[in-house]
Amino acid sequence: MNEAYIRRWREDVGACLGRLLPGFEVRFGYPPDRHTIGDPAGEEELASLAGLRLPGDLLEWYGQVREVSLPDIGNRYFIHEPGLVAHRQVTMVRGSFTADVVVFASDGGGTLFAVGAVTGSPVYRLPAGEIVAGIYRSDDPRFGVVAENLTGFLDRLRDAVEVFATMGAAGSLKRCR
Repeated sequence: MNEAYIRRWREDVGACLGRLLPGFEVRFGYPPDRHTIGDPAGEEELASLAGLRLPGDLLEWYGQVREVSLPDIGNRYFIHEPGLVAHRQVTMVRGSFTADVVVFASDGGGTLFAVGAVTGSPVYRLPAGEIVAGIYRSDDPRFGVVAENLTGFLDRLRDAVEVFATMGAAGSLKRCR
C-alpha cells in the first residue's frame, strides 16, 4: 500500500458516493446518512498507536485517511479512527484461525474486521463471538478470511460501494475462503 493507492481509493469511493447520494432519497425513500472519507489522522492520533503492534500498511492508511463511514452501504461499513483502534478489546483470534490481530473496522450488524498484526497479513471477519481477556473465540462458520491483506479488504469495500451505487444492493464482505 502506498500514497498513490490510497489517493486512488479515495477518488474511486468518492466518485461512487457522488453518483449515489444526489438521488438517494428518491431512489430509496429515505434521506442518506452522512458518509465520510476522513482526512489524515493527526499527529496525536498517530502517536496513540505507538507501542501497539500494528501492521505498517494500516499505519500508512491512517497517515492518509483517519476514518471511513459508509452508513447507507449494505449493512453499514466503518473503518475506525485511530482512537478506537488504540482502545481495542480484541488482540488475538482463536478458532478456525489463530493470530495476533488489530480490529480496525466493523459493519452495522456487529461484525468486526481485524487484520493480522504483521504487514501483508489476512483480514478476518469476526461475527459476534466470545471475547475474553482480548481473545476472540468462535466456531461460527462466518468467522474467516475476507481478504488476503488490507489492500484486498479495501478493494472489496470499494467494490461493494460501486455495486451499491450501480445496483442499489451492496456486495458482501463475507468469507473468501
